[in-house]
Amino acid sequence: MTEQELAALVAEAAGVSAEDVEAKIRDGTQIKANALWEGSCTPARARRPAGIFLARSREDIAVEGAQRRMTLPIKFPDSAIVLGSDLTNRRAAVVGYPDSRYAAGLADGLGVQVSTVQHPVIATRPARSEGQLRPDAESRRLEVQQLRINLGETPNIVLQGPPGTGKSSLALALVEALATEGASTAEGCRYGRLLQGTDGTDTARWLEPPVVWEFVQLHPSYSYDDLVRRVVPKTQDGNIRLMTEDGLLPRLCKIADLRGPDKPVLLILDEMNRGNLAAILGEFVFAIDPPHRGTAVRLQYQGPGLATAVAVPRNLWIIGTMNTADRSIAMVDYAIRRRFRFLEVPSDARVLAQRFGADQVRAGLTQELFSACNQGLPPRLQIGHAAFLENPEPRDTWPERMGRRIAFHILPLLSEYVKEGLRDESPVAFRDIQLSLDARRSEARRLAAAIRAVLEETT
Repeated sequence: MTEQELAALVAEAAGVSAEDVEAKIRDGTQIKANALWEGSCTPARARRPAGIFLARSREDIAVEGAQRRMTLPIKFPDSAIVLGSDLTNRRAAVVGYPDSRYAAGLADGLGVQVSTVQHPVIATRPARSEGQLRPDAESRRLEVQQLRINLGETPNIVLQGPPGTGKSSLALALVEALATEGASTAEGCRYGRLLQGTDGTDTARWLEPPVVWEFVQLHPSYSYDDLVRRVVPKTQDGNIRLMTEDGLLPRLCKIADLRGPDKPVLLILDEMNRGNLAAILGEFVFAIDPPHRGTAVRLQYQGPGLATAVAVPRNLWIIGTMNTADRSIAMVDYAIRRRFRFLEVPSDARVLAQRFGADQVRAGLTQELFSACNQGLPPRLQIGHAAFLENPEPRDTWPERMGRRIAFHILPLLSEYVKEGLRDESPVAFRDIQLSLDARRSEARRLAAAIRAVLEETT
């Protein structure tokens, strides 16, 4: 395996671009602890998501050096170091922390086990300096990169998962990443913002931004007239006339065509299963189909100055979000589903641990509560990690705030699950207490007392 091949494999596995992977070639005996800084020789250099050290001999020493470097008590981001020993046999080793998503992704992509750092770095890792990514931000960057890779393969994506897992935030994070690459801001690239003060005919306005995007939240009242084309009464020369005008989707199609294939236009359909998507899209059910992108479809409403037929360019990306716990999930029929790639955004307890940094006690308590509340629930119904993200500061009031969050936000949802036959009536078991789903005020106090007792025991 050549250096370039390994770098490409690492980039794909880590969900980053090839430019974010730095490779160094050393004999195994020359890889020293102070050289292993996420693919960079000096701490002063910009950090890379993945670093490759191609050790041509003594991989055992290289791995040992990587592990030793990653336990030193100085500030550094989460990292995963890939070491190749025998390039002709395509062998590689991954060194990383037990909680590193980069390490897990790289190991999975290379088909190897993570060589984890044995030192308890999760508990002792120092706070990050200003300007460094937080662990949750690093994870989000990886997720954004994976979303971009999928959009490069198919222009229609649905992010699905339980409520509170960050589906809408992930779509907006992609917008922010695209805008930042072009030295712009997400708000500055939004269609509605760009349209202000113009009739939309100024083509230069649509060509300059790195991305043009808009966000639409669907609901039962949202219709074809809102998204595609509608007939509206307007006053002209003192008379009321019926006029036909384009909705958002045909306008974005025109902008995408103007911008060309290498400049994306993004439409986010939030809560897409809450609307009747087949009725909302109408003829565009065919036009958005990836194999039929570029094929014009005749719209049911016609009018002067409007295109008779509209095609959907491939650079018009559509991202939908869908709550798998929503009652209306069955409204997204098979014809719609066949046209989208579905990506899971699961409820993830690891995000909770990252919230508290080195405070492993509160991180552990939050993960315990997460597991207790989701006990027995299938993945599609699990309560998202965002529901448990109570602000860590101020620390002295955290037990009470966390108790109220569980009692007044999460227990009512579990109670609804019971009414619908999706969960049994058993209480939530946390440590040595049983939390009733209905007695919320008292349970908030009991839970706060239990949390405070654990914190006092560990201080």
